[in-house]
Amino acid sequence: MARGLPSTSSLAHFCQKLNRWKTPEEPTTETSLRRCLSTLDLTLLGVGGMVGFGLYVLTGTVAKRMAGPAMLVSFSVAAVASLLTALCYAELAVRVPCRGSAYLFTYVFTGELWAFLVGWIMLIQCLLGGSAVARIWSSYLDVIFSHRIQSFTEAHVAIWQLPILARYPDFLAAAIILLVLALICCGARVSSWLNHTFSAISLAIILFIIILGFVLARPHNWSAEEGGFAPFGFSGIMAGAATCFYTFVGFGTIASSSEEARNPKRAIPMAIAISVGLMAGANILVSTVLTLTVPWHSLDPNSALADSFLQRGYSWAAFIVAAGAICAMTTLLLTIFLFVPRMLCAMAADGLFFQVFARVHPRT
Repeated sequence: MARGLPSTSSLAHFCQKLNRWKTPEEPTTETSLRRCLSTLDLTLLGVGGMVGFGLYVLTGTVAKRMAGPAMLVSFSVAAVASLLTALCYAELAVRVPCRGSAYLFTYVFTGELWAFLVGWIMLIQCLLGGSAVARIWSSYLDVIFSHRIQSFTEAHVAIWQLPILARYPDFLAAAIILLVLALICCGARVSSWLNHTFSAISLAIILFIIILGFVLARPHNWSAEEGGFAPFGFSGIMAGAATCFYTFVGFGTIASSSEEARNPKRAIPMAIAISVGLMAGANILVSTVLTLTVPWHSLDPNSALADSFLQRGYSWAAFIVAAGAICAMTTLLLTIFLFVPRMLCAMAADGLFFQVFARVHPRT
């Protein structure tokens, strides 16, 4: 063998290490984290992870550019697919009731290499998604103040002309991320209480949107004169369903919190099924009233719900919707950044990340 090249046995040993599986032999009752989450806590945690992005961001884009009024069919298809995926998650979470979610499931059933890749993909997704959600949170708050925050920043700070960056530095988005991280450091109980509060407000505002939307509904907006019910055809409905599926990915946070659940084998499946079903119904009803309130082709894809009430002359309702979006984005940020440390802790405990991240503070 040439000098400097690894031997066959060393290569085989390396491949075996990459393909080794994790055996979940840890007892399900002993954990370094405090078991303080009930089924209600886990359900609202899942609702918080699903309530914001779909309703306040995706609805306008899917309605105007993909499916039209048939967006409700897209949400229905995505909800069925998500429910089936959620049931698989529930089964895996019961069999492997440890922190780590999809990372741990991959480690147990397919091996270390794929778990390493899945773990890093999920971390990058959370970091990028958290940044995007914070940016949306800032923009909705700016809407309430009639875009004065953006105007002040552009006039007194800077304007960037780079294609990969926003037009101006968003200090408000950075501040809300730091605030959410500080709140999460206070422990699962504080984070859960905040999530309860903001989720309750979000659900109340969603109920307000549905009721007022049906009051203002005009069936003519689904007529052939406005483009019909499915102006983009079957392909548009399926493209919309693929986009709407992203609305329901928040249920993974429930599985990642199984070590903090009081009775994970019962609470995790129930919380996943209830939260996915609840948000599926909310998304379908909101998408229905959105395209009945105003014609789908006249919607602003960036803020469709608020814009629909503005077009009908209900500016006060648009401000309520903006407040609901801020609450929903706050719960989504709490859910995202509650998931990240648990993922890092699981990877560090398995030797796939720096060991310092495997330590758990006694407060949590």
